[in-house]
Amino acid sequence: MIYREFARLYTLGDFPEFSTYMGQLLPSILEQYHLQPTTILDVACGEGTFAVMMAKQGYKVTGIDQSPEMLIIARKKAQAENIALSFHEMDMRHLKLQTTFDLVTCWYDSLNYILTLDDIETTFTSVSQHMNPDGRFIFDLNTIHWLRTLAQRYAVRVERETNDIFQVHRHSYDENSRIAVFHIVGFLKENDCWIRRVDEHHHQRGYTLDEIRRCLKKAGLAEIACWGNLEERLPVAANSKRMWFLVKKST
Repeated sequence: MIYREFARLYTLGDFPEFSTYMGQLLPSILEQYHLQPTTILDVACGEGTFAVMMAKQGYKVTGIDQSPEMLIIARKKAQAENIALSFHEMDMRHLKLQTTFDLVTCWYDSLNYILTLDDIETTFTSVSQHMNPDGRFIFDLNTIHWLRTLAQRYAVRVERETNDIFQVHRHSYDENSRIAVFHIVGFLKENDCWIRRVDEHHHQRGYTLDEIRRCLKKAGLAEIACWGNLEERLPVAANSKRMWFLVKKST
């Protein structure tokens, strides 16, 4: 299971900044599309940065994640902010919540960790079943271009180096499967001693726009918008690093 040892490194690193960035951009998207959700389901919520941020703004937020270690951190973060949040350990492909939501989010290329089209479709169907009739689902994925480029440009790179953390990523990419492998090695220092080593392999698959659109359609979801740049709402281009989708239930 990934994010077991990596959870602490993830929290101490720069990764939560992406969730903060999404929290800052979301209000403008909601305003543009005249959306006024009151309930949010944050799929693959990780260590809870986005969920807590939204809860502090008055939304009723539920977070799900497959990593118990990340959820421990998320619950502590919510408790520290004195925020009432509901977190559940759950596989995004098989959501089993007893309620539906106005808005579902899935950030930071979490869907790239789903390695087959069948499971992507299953995930979309699961999300659809947890959306209110007029609900919306917004998510992002790393593009094939970026996964390939990352491996070619940064075969090995130092991701983070501080007095207490040293973290190295090694990347590879297989053209046939379109699967990128991120070998993460990190070290944590406590009391001036490097006492813990983190060693995990993360796999992500790249998908084409057409593949994602077909899976959405099969899951009963209709595309509202698709962007390659969320801040400027630009369309996906050949060199886009990410693609974002805003979708609704098909009528």
